[in-house]
Amino acid sequence: MADFQDPRKGDEMQDLEAADIMRRDSIRMQLRLWTEGLVDGRLDFHNCSNLSTGGMFIETADPYDVGKAVQIEFNLPGIYDSIKVTGKVVSRIDEAHVGGTRGNGFKFVDMGDADQQLIEKFIETSIEEESIF
Repeated sequence: MADFQDPRKGDEMQDLEAADIMRRDSIRMQLRLWTEGLVDGRLDFHNCSNLSTGGMFIETADPYDVGKAVQIEFNLPGIYDSIKVTGKVVSRIDEAHVGGTRGNGFKFVDMGDADQQLIEKFIETSIEEESIF
């Protein structure tokens, strides 16, 4: 990972959020969604706290191991059809890391074109609506 320079101080940034933004391919949108995750025959329910066209972060008391493939299903607000994707766990956060928050970052590795378009349109429309206010 590249070093990040704080333009105010000239020091290396230790801010995880700034590093996160720099490594993402797409904008993450903050929202709350109920998700279902299926892995190794086990069905889990989680809250999603942010979403992008390339992945999501879910909050869970029992985070999955990095590298695990999880079948994820969720509905976007106002959209009837559920979205079904395979997400690969790319990060695992437990309470030792961030103030008691536990969860996983996922990168979408298998998603149908229609589901991809739904997510893209939803994020695009939501960002446009936010910029009006």
